[in-house]
Amino acid sequence: MKIIEKENKLYYQCEECQHIYEKEELANQCESWCKEHKSCNLEIVKHSIKNKNKIDFKQLLLGILVGGLIIFILSNTKIYPLSNRNSLDNPTGFKVNLIEKDLENIIKEVLPSEGFKTKLVFGDTVKKMIDCGVIDLEKMKKLYKGDIPEYIQKAINGNNEPIVINQETANYLLNLFWPLGLSNKTEFNKNIPFSEKELPYLASTGGWWLGKEDNGAVYFNKCEIIKLTPEEETLVYRVAQNTFRPCCDNSTFAQDCNHGSALLGALELAASQGYSEDELYKLALQLNSFWFPQNYVETAIYFKVFENKDWQDIDPKLVMSREYSSISGWIQNVSRKVATLNLPQIRQGAGCGL
Repeated sequence: MKIIEKENKLYYQCEECQHIYEKEELANQCESWCKEHKSCNLEIVKHSIKNKNKIDFKQLLLGILVGGLIIFILSNTKIYPLSNRNSLDNPTGFKVNLIEKDLENIIKEVLPSEGFKTKLVFGDTVKKMIDCGVIDLEKMKKLYKGDIPEYIQKAINGNNEPIVINQETANYLLNLFWPLGLSNKTEFNKNIPFSEKELPYLASTGGWWLGKEDNGAVYFNKCEIIKLTPEEETLVYRVAQNTFRPCCDNSTFAQDCNHGSALLGALELAASQGYSEDELYKLALQLNSFWFPQNYVETAIYFKVFENKDWQDIDPKLVMSREYSSISGWIQNVSRKVATLNLPQIRQGAGCGL
């Protein structure tokens, strides 16, 4: 725990998640939870402060649930040079020119304006979630200020058009796959590394208030929405254990936040529709790229500069591994190295989820 002094007053900071508290006891509780679970406990962090002022709980919850989500609006992307250097030496010994055009090309590779067209369809998946109660249409309307977006309404009606992942649909997909991964009944969910008492306090469960019940823990592993074969369950379980997200150190299987639940739901839907293991890793990277754009643009820069590899040549399984997609792995292996390059800064439009 770190002690911070501001304006002659002492504050206490959890060194795992950086939340700041007025009381030492709360900071200790936060740090203990973070170290053990690699995630945030909503009941603890709602007492944290920011810049000396209390954080509004709804805003705090939003921040946790979004997990750093920034929807990349390519049409508004601008690059602002921070240095006049075009030629950069990197530790591998070769020089690489990374000018504005190069960065724009990398962004287009990671986040193509047309997005990624998948083979997935929603079919009656969303209707089944409504029937189960994990989605309440009145609450969904409230989320979107009275009107359900056309994209989500199509999914509710039973959309059989292939799902496209892009900057426009990414947020909708997050909020549709999230309750799916949270509620769909599987055998492997019985192995989740959280106790029954802890379950309601995860961001994935405590943050899902769009069901008939206000806490998503009520629906965890309870709804028979997608029936996976034993072989499909084995496949999803394996991929889920080996894919990560750069908002925490948990795998997709340990779905403590909305992105974990959402990616698990997407993997389950894809496996039920015939996706191979390689295709599941590719799908996971496509979704994560639009959910965490800054992270994966920097990851692509890392591979280009430090390993002289183009993004299209990198195995999605490697990118989605703990080494490059967990928060600790990404900071250690990508962020710290890319930061040394003094590259132009990428500015982007922002979007937010639930």
